Amino acid sequence: MPSKNEMMSKPVRLGQILIHLLFIFLCLTVILPLILTVIVSFSSEKSVMQYGYSFFPAEWSLDAYKFVFSDNSIFISYGLTALVTIIGTVISVCLCSLAGYVISRSRVKYRNVIAMFLYIPTIVGAGLIPWYYNIKEVLNLANTIWVLILPSVVSSYNIFLIRNYYKGLPDAIVEAAEIDGAGPFYIFLRIMFPLALPITATVTLFVSLGYWNDWYLATWFIDAEHQNLYPLQYYLFQTYRRLNESSGVGGGVTPTETVYLATMFVTMGPIILVYPFVQKYFVKGLTLGGVKG
Repeated sequence: MPSKNEMMSKPVRLGQILIHLLFIFLCLTVILPLILTVIVSFSSEKSVMQYGYSFFPAEWSLDAYKFVFSDNSIFISYGLTALVTIIGTVISVCLCSLAGYVISRSRVKYRNVIAMFLYIPTIVGAGLIPWYYNIKEVLNLANTIWVLILPSVVSSYNIFLIRNYYKGLPDAIVEAAEIDGAGPFYIFLRIMFPLALPITATVTLFVSLGYWNDWYLATWFIDAEHQNLYPLQYYLFQTYRRLNESSGVGGGVTPTETVYLATMFVTMGPIILVYPFVQKYFVKGLTLGGVKG
């Protein structure tokens, strides 16, 4: 006769199995569309138009990638976007980490005033026209690489995430370092910043995704005469326009559907490679950084 604990453990095991099956199903809903995107992007346009999207295409083809990489400008846009993402992420993470650490310290004078100053723009915005005028006319950033970096450098949301994480660290760590003679910058760089690796990795992911996927700034501040400053997303948008204009022109078949999926795979490739390295910090950093007010 099974014991009471064995009888109680059966419903527990059943519940765990159901939860695992649920998460497997959710993972499949994310992974399968990605796999389908890659497969269809290597399919011929004719097979897609005739049979639709399929995991087993009737005909394989590289026409979509030949079209995407037919112009060397995409490599320039790729390099520019990578440079903007790296520079912007480093500057943004440094500034947000410094600001978050400062307003997390209870002994900093006027820290609540600074926090309120950072919080107000998240509720009330100055408007599109002042923003555009300041960037283009006052700062003269139009048609420069800095217009793709500086407007997105500071994020109040990221600052408060970092602040909340630092508030969760014991004050005794800072006090012990001060007793040993450590200064503020030494305490931040050598002690507190390494302890905040989970939230730093989380913010780094947020910021890098924002820079990598940004096309909005280019539409406002990069003119057609400066195509060498087109970021990847905006360049691919222009590719779509060129694709639509050339559709139906000439005797060949323009790979419309497959090009759409090929460009999706081209743009998301680097992020897929980077994400596994920061994923282990992501949930922990976001959870610990978002619980304290």
